[in-house]
This record gives sequence, structure tokens and C-alpha cells, in this order.
Amino acid sequence: MLSDVKKYVGSCAICQFTKPSQRKPGGFMVPICPQYPWEYAGVDFVGPLPRTPSGNAYILVFVDYFSKWIEVCAVREATALVAASKLLSEVFARHGAPKYLISDRGSVFMSDLFKHTVSALGTEHRLTTAYHPQTNATERVNRTLKTAIRAYVGTKHTSWDRFLPHICFALRTAQHDSTGLSPSMVLYGRELDTPLDLLSQPDVFGVEDPGVTSLDALKHLLQEASDHVRSFLEASHSKKKHYYDKRHRLVSFSINDLVRVKTHPRSDSSTNFAAKLAPLYTGPYRVAQKLSDVNYRLADVTTGKDMGVFHVVNMEPFRTWDSGNVSKRVPKHRYPFMMLVWVLL
Repeated sequence: MLSDVKKYVGSCAICQFTKPSQRKPGGFMVPICPQYPWEYAGVDFVGPLPRTPSGNAYILVFVDYFSKWIEVCAVREATALVAASKLLSEVFARHGAPKYLISDRGSVFMSDLFKHTVSALGTEHRLTTAYHPQTNATERVNRTLKTAIRAYVGTKHTSWDRFLPHICFALRTAQHDSTGLSPSMVLYGRELDTPLDLLSQPDVFGVEDPGVTSLDALKHLLQEASDHVRSFLEASHSKKKHYYDKRHRLVSFSINDLVRVKTHPRSDSSTNFAAKLAPLYTGPYRVAQKLSDVNYRLADVTTGKDMGVFHVVNMEPFRTWDSGNVSKRVPKHRYPFMMLVWVLL
């Protein structure tokens, strides 16, 4: 009898959709480990921001996962045409085509125009899952950019695009914690000179060993920088994974498992909808495909409609009366006894 009560309470649909999980978030870290510059690149829009006299209201950001070099453009609108044209002019024309391009699932990056442009370059387009922005390194750059812009503009909020070149130069010449070197050193094998550097430091390139040509010296510097970055990135990823995994738990689902997915509702005063009173989960959905250790494609239980790709941090198992079998029908009515048990718990 006791086991039946536990099973009945545990399979209560209303309880599973409304009660918060008290366990650690699911999913261990899966680091992206680039081996050379512009192998992996991220792209994202920042904005809308106050429209400037030049008409700009958005920032388009590209970041190289290996060197941490950034390309930043102030643009008037966040459209697929703008993203595709800037990918060609700011990344492809300067650094070549990245092997992988990572973006979110916004309508701009999901458009046919942007997909065809990326495909034409021979680049593989990889998409992050909804409500899990950590996959895209551009999100961290976006926060740094907004912090720097806030410090520059003061009260002149419509002049932010004037300061982007200065902010980019600072980020490209600053030592990055993950690599131990500046992006310019990793990408060019040297630091970017400023007027002060030219006055205070004489050019000693190749003076110590006259027998070594400038080309050989440059190749040696770039090789050393690349080896240094690989070792630093490996150590950085191991450290971050160690602390990340301590706050998470291992989660794995099988094909046809039933799951519930976290909701992220927003309050709407016009319809008297309060996000705080909305269900915390939605579903149930069926696991249709396992894409990786942490990403799964889900389908609707009744219609079989593709619901998209989700990260395990936003997924929880959906329990039925017989957890060993897949339930074909999910109760949707609020039975008094179920509500009473839920309140007593």
C-alpha cells in the first residue's frame, strides 16, 4: 500500500509541473577545445541600444574561440542580410572561413539566407540550445562590451558607437585569462603597438640572432604562441569543468523516455498573467534523438511534432504510474485526492 501511494504521488502530473526541483542542475560541462585560430567562431547580436546619430542601434559580435580575438560592428538593424554580409566582410575576408560557427536559435541565424551563406563558405553552422547561452562564448564578450560601453558613454547614451574601436583595441591587446596571452599575440605573433610603445621601445626584432630570418622568427613565434594557448586552454577547461561539475549532476536519457521541460514565462499585465504563478515545467515530451551527452531532440507525446533541441539542464524526467512503460495518455484533470496529497506534502 505504501509503495502504491508513493508511486501515485510521484506520478502526479500537476505536482511534476508545478513543484520546483530540489536537486542539482543536470549535465556536466562539455568544453569546446579549438586547436587553431578561427576553427571555432561565435556570433551574436547585442541590442537594441539607443539609436546613434549614425543610425546604429545594434552591435554584431564575432569571437574566435582559440585566440579570443573579436570583430565588432555597429549596425542599424539585426537582420539576416546584415549578419551574412558582415560575416563575409569582417571574418571571411580577414581571417578566412571558420570551420564551425556557433550561434543561438534566433530568427536571424535560422533564416535561409544566413544558412546558405554559411554553407557556401564551407562552414558548419552549430546552434545552441534554448535557455542555455553558456555554449556560445560570444555571450561573455557581450557582457564585457556592455560594461566597457557603460564606462565610456556616461550620460551620452547615443554616442556608444564612437567608442567601439577603442574598446576593441583594449580587448585585443589585453591578456586573456584562458590563454595567458593577448589575442593579438596569438593571432599575429606580436603585440599591437601604440604610439607610446613606438617611442619607448626600439625595434629589436631579429637583432639577437642575425642568422635567423624574419620569416623563420615569425613562424617560431606563432608556433610557440599556439602551443602555449593549447596548453593554457586545456588547463583552463579542466579547471572550469572541475568546478562546474561539482555543482551539477550526471543526467542521461534514453530514446522514448518521457521528460518535462522548464518553462520561462513572462508576466503580462494586460491578460492578468503572472509568471510567478505559472507552471514551472511543461510537457510531457518524448526523447526522439540523443544528439550528445547533454543535448536531446524532443517530440510531442500525442502528435509526434518536433519540439526542438534542449539541454539537460532544462529537462527533468516525467514519471508515470508505471515508469517502466511509456504512457500513451497523460491525465490533465485536477483530481481532488491528487490536489490534497500535493497540499499535504
